[in-house]
Amino acid sequence: MPGTSMPGTSMPASPRPAGTFPPHRSPAPSSGGRVHLGHGRRGAGPSRQGPGRAARSCSSRRSLPVAGAASADAALFARGAMERCGAAAGGDVRMCQTVFPAHANHRGELSAGQLLKWMDATACLAAEKHAGVSCVTASMDDIQFEEAARVGQVITIKAKVNRAFKTSMEVGIKVTVQDVLTNVEKIVSVAYATYVAKPVGAKKIELEPVQLLSTEDHLEHTLATERRRIRLGYEQVFQKLMQESNKEDTFKEEDAVSTDLTHVQSIELVQPPHANHHGNTFGGQIMAWMETVASISASRLCRSYPILKSVNMFKFWGPSVVGDRLVFNAIVNNTFQNSVEVGVRVEAYNCEEWIKDQARHINSAFLIFNAVNDKGELLIFPGVKPTTKDSVRRYHGAIARRRIRLARKCMLFAKEDKPSDPWETSNQAYVSYSNVAALTHLAAKQGWEITSMLEHIKIWTHEERDVLSLKVEMQVKIPSHVAFSLLSDFTRRQQWDKHFLTCEVLQAVNEDEKIYYVTSPPMTGHKPRDFVILVSQRQPCKPSEPYVVAVKSVTLMSKPPSPEYCRSEILCAGFQIYSDSDSSCTVCYFNQVTSGYTSIIIFITLSLEGLQTWLQTDWFVVMIGGCWSPTQVLRPPLLHQTVLLAAN
Repeated sequence: MPGTSMPGTSMPASPRPAGTFPPHRSPAPSSGGRVHLGHGRRGAGPSRQGPGRAARSCSSRRSLPVAGAASADAALFARGAMERCGAAAGGDVRMCQTVFPAHANHRGELSAGQLLKWMDATACLAAEKHAGVSCVTASMDDIQFEEAARVGQVITIKAKVNRAFKTSMEVGIKVTVQDVLTNVEKIVSVAYATYVAKPVGAKKIELEPVQLLSTEDHLEHTLATERRRIRLGYEQVFQKLMQESNKEDTFKEEDAVSTDLTHVQSIELVQPPHANHHGNTFGGQIMAWMETVASISASRLCRSYPILKSVNMFKFWGPSVVGDRLVFNAIVNNTFQNSVEVGVRVEAYNCEEWIKDQARHINSAFLIFNAVNDKGELLIFPGVKPTTKDSVRRYHGAIARRRIRLARKCMLFAKEDKPSDPWETSNQAYVSYSNVAALTHLAAKQGWEITSMLEHIKIWTHEERDVLSLKVEMQVKIPSHVAFSLLSDFTRRQQWDKHFLTCEVLQAVNEDEKIYYVTSPPMTGHKPRDFVILVSQRQPCKPSEPYVVAVKSVTLMSKPPSPEYCRSEILCAGFQIYSDSDSSCTVCYFNQVTSGYTSIIIFITLSLEGLQTWLQTDWFVVMIGGCWSPTQVLRPPLLHQTVLLAAN
């Protein structure tokens, strides 16, 4: 991370662009529908090359000899290609590198340390493109390496600022590898890093918001806030899991290897080639050095050549400069059958600190390795045993981090037809993230078809394979924050919704997350239904964003299914509430149903009097019940038959 850093972290058109943003909130197209490479925080204005400069270019081209004219044509073609690329990528920064033998390890594969250097440089440039000033790195989230790149293949790294907060930014990084002979491209890694704008002198920096030019931009911008919540809450979750792990006696004495035998210490003197354009030690270089010592530590245990598979968050605590001595300490914390976790701590010393032995802790990370034999089969690592109080702490810490890592992987790669996730300490943050992310993605889908327009109500449907989605929208004459307050508190639904027999709070996780147990009356010939649902509510960070109430089913060990009820599940549902004015808002309700699941979809929209005088119950309830299959398409006639409008 350039600059070791500061502490921290031709489908049918939708009635609303991307199915999410009201017409007056749609991103404004740039001039001529083209986004120039010069786009950054200053907006997508016209090209910096003015008319006069363009005219001179053409004039120069005509006066060139034939070879020169061909070169000029190639240059203009290349510039046009760049502009078209810019139109697709907006404010992206891209790096393309051919993997040469100097970049590879003994297996002929791109070394993880070299890749981390390239990722860091690209992400830093993306951050600086937006900020307009130098940036340093606060952290890089968990990194998973899915594919290996070999000598001769081409690595492409794309980085883009997803969201700017006051002084920090989230940068999304995507790495792909392309085989030049087969033209096959595969994803190597997707990661997120946090960068902080470096102030010039005493001047305070406040970053401008990111311009959102596409549906993908809006999605990443929204979800960046959720990922930030996970970063900020990570330590609290980790400490809870540490307490649970400490209660378990998991040490294996037989054939266990002392972790002390895996300790590796290495020292590096920071020289000018190791510095970045800020004058600090290049963060990517530090990460590469960390990967090297961690790999040596792992090799002492497996007696093979370990392969880096993932990194559990690089976190920079402070900077180092040319002339500093960097001391790297790596040691195996724990093993898990086919994987091993190695912890690395980096300390920096200047000349005076070196004499006094006063270290500065500048970085820590946990790296996970696999090892394979000559046939490519995964090797089993021997067990380890801690011998000191500190090694016991690290042993249990590795268990806690693994639980979080596995929960994250399960959530990110879960199938859409598996709506109910277990609610556990290790995965709560990721289940909440998944809940909000699923609703955000559903709202942003292309191809919504309007199926009915009732008084003050519009209804759309969306079909994709065996999934049917419903969207209902209504303008309401009350402030958006009032509608949000009413719709996010499920304990109040019994006051107006006859389809809620009971509703109790099972867990009030925090002010934004609650788990409810809901029962509903039986349908003809069926048992009464019950639900265990997670309700995640989010207030907007800025006026143009909606209030969000996301709903999905979860599995709670303390509330197993009962024979008295038919346990029903909600795949994805919820509300988005947009503020239209100080006294009105637009309420959008979404629900997704998968073939084979039985779901009751309940949506409430209130008239002016009903919303302002809650208990008068002047309301409409839209209910769709039953088991939907792909052959049952909701067309307008069928929709009118299945929509029940009730008013008191």
